[in-house]
Amino acid sequence: MATIVTLILGILIFVFTCVRFYKLLREGHYREGSKKGVMRARFEKKSYMSLVIFGGVRAVYLIQFLSKNFYSIPIDFIFVGILCLAIFYTMLFVLPEQLVILYCKYRFESFNFDKDGNLKPMGTKRKDVIY
Repeated sequence: MATIVTLILGILIFVFTCVRFYKLLREGHYREGSKKGVMRARFEKKSYMSLVIFGGVRAVYLIQFLSKNFYSIPIDFIFVGILCLAIFYTMLFVLPEQLVILYCKYRFESFNFDKDGNLKPMGTKRKDVIY
């Protein structure tokens, strides 16, 4: 039952994030200089260490609570279960953006790099030749 609930919740999260990402993309929130672009640049420069520490402490307290109240389940199983579910749901939030980037890499040559590691300029013709 837990597996079915997890998969249904995962499908709902994936559909919701796809619709949300499509809406933001159509409205131009990912253009250069937009609010999203500025926010992304700011977060790439900052450290997430405080959030990681806060989330880690919360996870430890949750695991301790579950292990003390459910004696039949070893703490190792609880930790692995919580970690796997957290990774699964996190990847569902990232997946729509990654699929669009993959599509753009195949569709537009300017999303790829040349032999020297530089982005190809816009307007280059796609060739079916390995560089």
